[in-house]
Amino acid sequence: MEQLLFWCDLIGIAVFAFTGVLAAGHKQMDLFGAVVLACVTATGGGTLRDMILNVPVFWLHDSHYLWLASITGVVSFYLIRYLQVPMRLLMTADAMGLAVFVVIGTQKVLALGHSPTIAIVMGVMTGTFGGLIRDLLAGDIPLLLRREIYATAALSGAAVLVLLDASGTLPGELVAAIAILVTLSIRLAALRWNLSAPIARFGKHG
Repeated sequence: MEQLLFWCDLIGIAVFAFTGVLAAGHKQMDLFGAVVLACVTATGGGTLRDMILNVPVFWLHDSHYLWLASITGVVSFYLIRYLQVPMRLLMTADAMGLAVFVVIGTQKVLALGHSPTIAIVMGVMTGTFGGLIRDLLAGDIPLLLRREIYATAALSGAAVLVLLDASGTLPGELVAAIAILVTLSIRLAALRWNLSAPIARFGKHG
């Protein structure tokens, strides 16, 4: 199980770093800006999670994560210079990173012995806050705060993982895979059919 989560973590780092570069490309940033966005997107959610839980920040404990984010950022920066990258690819890659990081975050908090509620909250934070920081630095309204179904997908995946883990009827690898699939399916469905959550709106006054 630990080996599976480790590889999922690396995939999530690379995917989220790639979305950071795509966001930088749409804002016409230079190489430094692209790498900064790649790194904060890939590590932001996990960093905040570890700081709140008062545990060693994962990329300080193992610098391979930061190196992977940086290298992905540099490679992606030159790659997108020669390819036309649609915004839809950014959204799809972000959905993949979201699904992986929600599961990683939730599983890590459960392993530390915290309650299911804390695990869900921290899982959602792990999956969404890197993208939130990316969008803020890029001057966009964060996906987390838009009417799109984003946090709902993260919350659903984290809840499914906690429930299946508590049941004890399935192996950990299968539980993680199901939770990733649930998160990814909900987010991709929202993108495909333009599903959205209700928005805050002032009522009409007579």
